[in-house]
Amino acid sequence: MKHPAITPRHSLEIDRAQMRERSLTDPLRPLWHITPPWGWLNDPNGLLVHPGPDGQDILHVFYQHNSHAPVHELIEWGHQWSDDLVHWHDLPVALTPGPAGADALGCWSGVIVEDERSDGRRVPTMIYSGHDGGPTQNCCVAVAREGDPLLRSWDKDVANPVIESAPQSVGADLPEMRDHTVWREAGRWYQVMGSGLPGQGKDGAQGGAALCFSSPDLREWTYEGPLAVGDGDVSATGTIWECPGLMRLEGPDGEVDVLTVAAWHQGDTMRSMWMVGQREGTRMTIERTGRMDLGENYFYAPQSLRLPDGRRVVIGWMQPNGTQEQRVAAGWAGSMNIPREVVLAQDGTVRFFPIREIDSLHLGEPVRLEGEEVDGAQLSGRSLDLRIAGVLGEAPIELDLLASQDGSCATRITLSRRQAKGMSGQEAWTGWLSVDRSSAADADSPWRGEDTRLLQGPVPLGSDGVVEMRVLLDRSSLEVFVDGQPLSVRVGADPSHDQVRVRAAGLEHATLRAWQMSEAYTSGRLEA
Repeated sequence: MKHPAITPRHSLEIDRAQMRERSLTDPLRPLWHITPPWGWLNDPNGLLVHPGPDGQDILHVFYQHNSHAPVHELIEWGHQWSDDLVHWHDLPVALTPGPAGADALGCWSGVIVEDERSDGRRVPTMIYSGHDGGPTQNCCVAVAREGDPLLRSWDKDVANPVIESAPQSVGADLPEMRDHTVWREAGRWYQVMGSGLPGQGKDGAQGGAALCFSSPDLREWTYEGPLAVGDGDVSATGTIWECPGLMRLEGPDGEVDVLTVAAWHQGDTMRSMWMVGQREGTRMTIERTGRMDLGENYFYAPQSLRLPDGRRVVIGWMQPNGTQEQRVAAGWAGSMNIPREVVLAQDGTVRFFPIREIDSLHLGEPVRLEGEEVDGAQLSGRSLDLRIAGVLGEAPIELDLLASQDGSCATRITLSRRQAKGMSGQEAWTGWLSVDRSSAADADSPWRGEDTRLLQGPVPLGSDGVVEMRVLLDRSSLEVFVDGQPLSVRVGADPSHDQVRVRAAGLEHATLRAWQMSEAYTSGRLEA
């Protein structure tokens, strides 16, 4: 396979100090979600718990990054770490394309595993997709240099790519093949790459696919066939699976396997899906599926890890919502969703809850309202943790956020009851959640986002309509959770609009708590 002789130049390069300054002063940039120090951010990569300089475990989050401009081009791996999952520290770019060979056009998404050597050393090893302009992406390896507990320096394997593009490695012309999840089992390494198989979905459609490989040493890989194939439904699982992930969760009837994928179709990022089933070796039977987030591609490319305390935590990418002109003016693009704990509920659905560490960002005492005080409540703030609970009746709950003083501009959250549409899974849920951004900003406002579509879907309610709704608002980042079902969205609103209005006449035994939130980057941002 012939690879590019040299990495091409960036089509857009902006002075880094200028981008950094713009990012620091942009009023829409989130304060307590992971953001790049400047430039572009997309998929979370390489989540890893590893001993830091003092020997205590710290969490590393790498991510798809372009430090040259807030556009997706010639992607690098950015890098941050945290010792509490909420306060983050920038580190320099960890991996850059090329300058030639298998990743000359980009170091795309991947994971990090600890490769236990014969001498007992556990060597952090990147497994990532190289982009070289071939028929599909390939698989590359890089190893952390010894003596650097912050994992700032990595050496690429001279044998890259360790898995060639699909025609060579799979023996088929596939539309895409990229992104990885890697695990060790019975003395052998296994990995899955995301792809799509023409004709293998329902009625001959192209179905998204997770292609399985095995290896004795992370270098020599054998294709084992598809782990699972989707039905090709563009409204659900899509025709290409990106960023596959595997986890095991404990449920009411024992452990189950969960495959997560980012559904993609004809160049469009669609949504993230969970699939529950049973895996036997290199094959998995899918029993039920659901949406990880009702915000579609505002929670995308999820990656998870198990923390030392046993919790399974997932992080996703919240995409930008602005023109290239807006992104360049802001100096940054893209953030992560808040880390979420993953659990399997009694009804067999996968649920997601903000990690408890988020509470450490609360500033001072909360606003506390009870009963009739909740309906008609008015608050203010653009950085809030707001929780409403009670028994939902026939009348919906409505929250207007980022509202103007006269009420002409606002983003509206609505939670109502509905009839179940099925007997199991998300179709059996009896709540309906929507976020309406159509009036988030005036039509001619420079802050208005490109995308203002209505986002909505089913959410679970407890018996007799018992409900708990949590709203995490961080400037342009909005995440709503109803009993473990999230809806995430990027909002373009005038930064002077900070009013919050609550209508909850149909909520019995109502309670409201609201906290202002502090910043996550208390040690400052990376210098340009």
